[in-house]
Amino acid sequence: MLFVANIEIMKISKNSKVLIILFTSDFYKYYYGLNLASTYKATNKNVTLFYAGYSINFLSKNWNDYDKKNINKKLKKKQMPDYLEILKLCSELEVNFVFCKTALEFVSLNEDDIIDSVNITSAPLYQIINEYKNEQTIFI
Repeated sequence: MLFVANIEIMKISKNSKVLIILFTSDFYKYYYGLNLASTYKATNKNVTLFYAGYSINFLSKNWNDYDKKNINKKLKKKQMPDYLEILKLCSELEVNFVFCKTALEFVSLNEDDIIDSVNITSAPLYQIINEYKNEQTIFI
C-alpha cells in the first residue's frame, strides 16, 4: 500500500514547477543557480529563474565586470561549461527567465543593457510568488 502511495506522489510531483530566486552578487553562487535550473529542467520540471537584487548584473552585457573572482576563467581552465555555455543551455532547455524591474532600476541598468542571447520578461515579485505559491522555491 505504501508503494502505491509513493508512486502517486511521484506522478504529482513529476510535472511540478520550480522557482529559483536569484538574489546573490556572488558569481559562483549565481552560476550554481543556472546549473540547478538546467538540472531541474532535465528532470522535466518547469523552471523559472527570477532575477532580483544584484543578480540582474549577471545578465548585463558587461556581466564579466561582476565576476570579481574570475570564476568564469577558472571554469574554462577546468574545461567545465563556462557562463555563456550554461546560460545558452538554460535557454535551449526553455528555462523561463524573469527579472524584477525594481532590481534593474536599483542597479541603474535598463532593458537595453541585458544580453541578447536570453529571452527574458519582467514581472513583479508578487506575481511570481503568487504563481509559485504551491510549488518549490529556492532562494540563492
